[in-house]
Amino acid sequence: MTNWKKITLSLSAILILFTVVYVFTVSGWKNPELPKAEKGTLDVSHLTFEDNQLITLDGEWEFYPGVLIEPRPLAFGEYQEEKKFIKVPDKWDEYIEKNKPYGTYRLIIKTPFAGNFGIKVNMIGFSSKMFVNGNEIGHSGNASENEEEYIFGNARYNAFVNSDENQLELVIHVSSHQVTTGGILRPIKFGPVENILANRDLFKVLDAIVFSGYLIFGLIYLVTYLQQRKNLYELYFSIFCFIQGFYTAAINERLLMLIFPEIGERMLLQWQLMTIHLSVLFFLLFVYSFFTQYANKKMIMALCLMLLVPAIFLGPFRPIKLSDFFPLIFLQVLVVALIGIAYCYILFVLIKAYRNKIEGSLYIINVVVSYACYGILLGVNLLFEVEFGGAPLFIFLFMVIGLSSLMSYRSQQAFRKVDELTKELLHFDSLKDDFLVKTSHELRTPLHVILNLSKSILEGFLGPLKKEQQENLLLIHNVGRRLATLVENLLDAGNIKRGEIHNEPAPTSLQVVGDIIAEMSYLLPDRKSVKLINHTDPSLPLMYVDENRLKQILFNLIHNSIKYTKQGVITVTAEVQNNYMQISVEDTGIGIDEENLTRIFSSFYQVKNHHDRNQNGLGLGLSIAKELVELSGGSISVTSTKGEGSCFTFTIPLVEDGQKINEKTEKTVVLHQTAPIEQLPVQYHFPQSVEGEKDYTILIVDDEPPNLKILMDMIVSLGYTVIAVDNGESALEVIQQQEIDLVILDLMMPNLSGFDVCQQLRKEFDLFDLPVIILTAAGQITDLIHSLQIGANDFLQKPIILDELKARVEFLLSMKKSAKEALVNELTMYYSQIKPHFLYNTLNTIIGLTFTDTKQTREALVHLATYFRAKLDFTSYRSLVRLEDEIELVQSYLEIEKIRFDERLQVEYDIDDTADAIIPLMTIQPLVENAVQYGIAMKGNGGTVKLSINKVDNQVKIVVEDNGVGISKQKQLELMQGRNSRVGFTNPFKKLKLIKRSSFTLESEEGVGTKITILLPGVKK
Repeated sequence: MTNWKKITLSLSAILILFTVVYVFTVSGWKNPELPKAEKGTLDVSHLTFEDNQLITLDGEWEFYPGVLIEPRPLAFGEYQEEKKFIKVPDKWDEYIEKNKPYGTYRLIIKTPFAGNFGIKVNMIGFSSKMFVNGNEIGHSGNASENEEEYIFGNARYNAFVNSDENQLELVIHVSSHQVTTGGILRPIKFGPVENILANRDLFKVLDAIVFSGYLIFGLIYLVTYLQQRKNLYELYFSIFCFIQGFYTAAINERLLMLIFPEIGERMLLQWQLMTIHLSVLFFLLFVYSFFTQYANKKMIMALCLMLLVPAIFLGPFRPIKLSDFFPLIFLQVLVVALIGIAYCYILFVLIKAYRNKIEGSLYIINVVVSYACYGILLGVNLLFEVEFGGAPLFIFLFMVIGLSSLMSYRSQQAFRKVDELTKELLHFDSLKDDFLVKTSHELRTPLHVILNLSKSILEGFLGPLKKEQQENLLLIHNVGRRLATLVENLLDAGNIKRGEIHNEPAPTSLQVVGDIIAEMSYLLPDRKSVKLINHTDPSLPLMYVDENRLKQILFNLIHNSIKYTKQGVITVTAEVQNNYMQISVEDTGIGIDEENLTRIFSSFYQVKNHHDRNQNGLGLGLSIAKELVELSGGSISVTSTKGEGSCFTFTIPLVEDGQKINEKTEKTVVLHQTAPIEQLPVQYHFPQSVEGEKDYTILIVDDEPPNLKILMDMIVSLGYTVIAVDNGESALEVIQQQEIDLVILDLMMPNLSGFDVCQQLRKEFDLFDLPVIILTAAGQITDLIHSLQIGANDFLQKPIILDELKARVEFLLSMKKSAKEALVNELTMYYSQIKPHFLYNTLNTIIGLTFTDTKQTREALVHLATYFRAKLDFTSYRSLVRLEDEIELVQSYLEIEKIRFDERLQVEYDIDDTADAIIPLMTIQPLVENAVQYGIAMKGNGGTVKLSINKVDNQVKIVVEDNGVGISKQKQLELMQGRNSRVGFTNPFKKLKLIKRSSFTLESEEGVGTKITILLPGVKK
């Protein structure tokens, strides 16, 4: 057995022994050396009253029931017949008639000396008036024979008297009109004035100590609960301590009346009855909350209701007066029974918790013992009117200290566990960082393999791919790039944490902030709903910071605001504060809960957004921003209101005197100066073009002529043909007029931005037809470009590096070449399918003519020979031909068919000679053949086939029309959905689907005819 357990058990045993001895001592045992009153006289003349001694005026008193006798000379001689002797303290019930609930007590006290004496009244029920030697010296309430004049009062009070004789006549009037019982219920103490005052002050001090103890405990646990708002038992215990403190102030020396003398005796009693019930109620709730697993909820609720009802009906705010319906003894028993049941159940729960050996079981022993002892004293006090002084309160305070120690022990255990878990978490956090770094490094190699392999396949090193294969492989490549970006972010986060990140601070202008804001404004998900506003002034002093790190900080903060702002305004402001530039990013988004404000800068932490279940990202943006701000010598903070928005504010140090401005910064500062600088005027005229030796043409678009000139020189040095324009409108015009292989776009341009131009291009060209490279000021803008899917193939961060530009351009042009080769191969496949079909039908026609018309046979053979010489080269397939070549092929075929069908076939041409387009070989001929074979041939009297070719804007419109038998609605649906095996229709249909910006429509009505309309892009320069 440990020493602590021995001490706990010893204290509990001592407390039990003290309680038992104290009960028997106070209630039954009397000191035989102290005198007792006999026959209405008490002789204390032999006492010295040393050491603040007081005696109790116990024994036989004269009692005159049913009459209040004024204490004048010889007055009591007139009431000798009514005189009785009554035991004090005790109830007067057997002496008093119900209709005369009043009487007079009288006692003669023989004192050892004349002088000042005091009398301490504890409780007289339920109003009293005290006389000594015929003079009134004190009262409580108003004792009267008349009920209308009667005033309730059972307060303790002290009375003092100065006697010139060694004998005192003590007379007490007592009445109890509203309560059936009454009399002197508690011992009356007597002694010299100084002894009475010392006793009063002692008990006041003791009451004040107990009262203060309860209040202190209450305040401590109330503050603890308000700080955490987690453990309800702390709140219940706090309320319990406050109520118990006020109950203490309402009994014994009644400190409450010293503070609020206007309360009155009756009100004070009602406060006592209410607080004792509420005290037990909240103690019950505390026990339930603290020992939840050992308490029954239904039982707790029932007991709480049982305690709440008498607290209301016996308290100062009672709706009805229960004493009008029930006798006082019944109410006393009821109160004791209810409180006793609650106490027994609390004791049961405490014992059950101890038996289950929960943490702090030794503390529970002290609590259980002290609680049981306090319950015994309280029960004896309420039932038998035994006065125990301050002992019960100190026992109860001892129990409260035990409970407080138990809660403190549990908190210490929780703190110890939290401390251990914190150390473990720090260890695991370190392991996690190492794991992420190692994993990122391990992922980087296979990712580079995936990217390089997919890049080489897209460039056509392993041969051409089909369109679907190209699109899937491009998706793999793009996803791989995004995954590579995530890996790089993880590595950056690890490097920042270890302080290994590259940082080169230099004087930097606020113009950088404006560039980032202007660029990101084009990438807002919905520019009508969300506005990005720049309120920074580029003329403010220079900051001393790494420009790339500042861009990264701004990007992360603005990106975060965009992510959580569906509608409203995002504002960026800047001002100088104490040698620091203070930059704020404020939004009107969903805001952040207060509990999340201190955690949002933690790595991998994301605020849950119930309105957006498709949240992306790793939760690294804000943590990286914080680390970079601190790395730059600044600080970052956030304020937010839920539902109104957030404001992130960070500081960057300003340039101090003597800090070196490097060459790059000097150039930047010159570019951003607001004062005019005299220079020779340079005139730029656009568009400009330069021919290169390579077959590809690249269009570059930038609104800054110097930048455009530099980029143009770079492209020329790579050997490509380059066309340069300075706005988005001109770029779209050039693309409509000329064949462009690659476009390089600046994201920020007036009127029509790079974002808008790219969106326009993607309406006509896919990623393989016309690759697009976006130029950005912030390299990380690529994440938004991909997430918004504006259609860019790649991006480049300014300033542009020639080697990087060369690698990106060559990759995209190789990818385009591979895609084009794949398209040619697929068209060639369809070409090989259609050729035997056409030859079979042509030869059948010529064979038929040999039996009927030799001359026409020769003409047909001439057309066939012409066809073979011009169109059928078996050594080199040409999948795409000029429109005029396809027309010549169709005309040769129709001449043969006209010979075959004679007058049954009529052919009409409406061909614009200026119309030109590139078309897959054998596209129109099979459709014309279908018109002849399935439209005209099946019609008895023949019909007409009409071929129309005209220009419509930048397109060529081809119409093949016949007035044959037509096609049913069901068969039309099957043909357009590819569920029909007729090669003459499905083959051209599939080939045209491979041609971008082309369309194919079918119109037919049974018995009327069929019309097929084809739209093709016109040939550019």
